[in-house]
Amino acid sequence: MSARHQSRLIAAQALYAFDMGNGSSDFARLSYENKIAQKYKDFAIALFEGSCANLTEIDKTIISNISKDWSIDRLGKTEKAILRLACYELIFTDTDAPIAIDEAIDLAKELADDNAPPFINGILEAIRKNRIVS
Repeated sequence: MSARHQSRLIAAQALYAFDMGNGSSDFARLSYENKIAQKYKDFAIALFEGSCANLTEIDKTIISNISKDWSIDRLGKTEKAILRLACYELIFTDTDAPIAIDEAIDLAKELADDNAPPFINGILEAIRKNRIVS
């Protein structure tokens, strides 16, 4: 597992914990438990904090690419965390869209059920196309 992938894993787990109401304390624990270099912890922190800071726009973007009749709460918490992270990378960072999408699919394979990877891929591809992200 690459260090940047591990950073994304930590950020996704922290977003899950945040959604459950355990944000900052779980992030510190996850960061400590995963022995990675400081620059990759910093990357995980930036992903987590950036996702949290832009949550309203991220959630609107996700829902508008699923169905306007959905609410964000209809998504499973694991899938929601992965989508929020990847959507943040697609919209607010210079991460190439294929990398952000592939990483999200890999996280879904690790953390969610068998239906999650194609579901997440479909939503992220729609976001990429609708936002014309490279």
